[in-house]
Amino acid sequence: MKKFINMAVYSLVLLAMSLPASAIELSPDATNIPSEYASVKGGKVVFNNKATAYSSITFNAILNSYGLTLPPEQVAGVPPSYAKVVNDKPVFNKTHIAYAPEDYHKIFTAYGLELSSEGAATLLGAVDYCNVVNDKITFGNSSIAYGSKEMSTILAAYGLPGAMVVEEVVAVVEEVPVAAVVETDCIDSDGDAVCDEIDVCGATPKGVKVDERGCWTLEQTYLFDFDKAEVKPEFFPLLDHIAKVMNDNPKMTVQLEGHTDSIGSVEYNQGLSERRANAIKESLVKRTMVDTNRLNAVGFGESKPITTNETKAGRAKNRRVDLKPVW
Repeated sequence: MKKFINMAVYSLVLLAMSLPASAIELSPDATNIPSEYASVKGGKVVFNNKATAYSSITFNAILNSYGLTLPPEQVAGVPPSYAKVVNDKPVFNKTHIAYAPEDYHKIFTAYGLELSSEGAATLLGAVDYCNVVNDKITFGNSSIAYGSKEMSTILAAYGLPGAMVVEEVVAVVEEVPVAAVVETDCIDSDGDAVCDEIDVCGATPKGVKVDERGCWTLEQTYLFDFDKAEVKPEFFPLLDHIAKVMNDNPKMTVQLEGHTDSIGSVEYNQGLSERRANAIKESLVKRTMVDTNRLNAVGFGESKPITTNETKAGRAKNRRVDLKPVW
C-alpha cells in the first residue's frame, strides 16, 4: 500500500485594518491586589524588586487585578503545571513555579493579551524576556523568577486586542493537475515520520519527538547528574511538554521505563533505573498535576540496550527513559 500526499495549493488574501492594542496597567483602584505583588501607598501602586516564583493561584489573582480572566476554553494553551479544567472551570495550584519567558507568554496570551514587535522592543535591555529581530519576537526558554516591578514592565508591553475592521476578503483556490500528487512507498501509521517497517513503537501520540526507532524517549544523560536520580530544574519545560501531550490525550496512560548502560553491577543498575523512572513520575505529578494513576514507573536496568555499550556514545543512548503510551 502506498501513501499519497496531495500537493494542492490554497491561497487566501486578507486585507484588513486594525486599531492598536489597548495597553494594560495596574490601577491604584484595583481590588484584591495580592500583597506578594504590590501595595497601594499614597494613591500609587508600589512594586518590589524581589524575584518571586508565584503559585498559579497567586499569579491568576495578579492578572485578575489587571482586569484579566482565564476562560476555561483557553486553559489548553497554558503550561499544564499552571491550570487544568475541572467542571468547566480553571483550577489553579499552590506550587510556586518560575516559568520560562516563552511559557509566561503562553499564559498572557491565554488571558487575551497580545504582544506586538513594537511592544516587545520596549523590553529590550530592561528585562531578560525576549528579543526582536526583523519584527520577529523570540522568547527565552530558561526559567526566570521576576520581581513584581519587572513583571509589571513586562505586562505593560502587552495590550488587549483592538477592534478589527475587515475591508475585503478574497479567497483564491488554485487547481493543481493530478500529476502534482506525490507518491511514496513509506507507510507511517502514527505520523511520527518513522516508517512502519522500522518503527518499533507504534501508536505514538501526536506532538512528541521520537528517536530513530520511532520511540518516545528521554536520554538520562541530560535529565540527571551522574549517579543521581533528581530531575534537573532546567528540564522542567520537558516535563511540561509530556503533561501537555497527556492532557491532549485524556484516555492515554504512560509507562515510564528506566534503562541504564552496562557500567556497574546488574543489581545496582536495576535500582538506578527504577529510581530514575520514579523520579520522572514524581516530578510530573508534583509539577504538572498529572494524575498519578495515569503513570506507571518501572526499571529494566541494563537488560534492554538499544545500541552497543562498547562506546561512550552508545552508552549515552542506553541511559534513557522510554515513555510507552497505553491506550
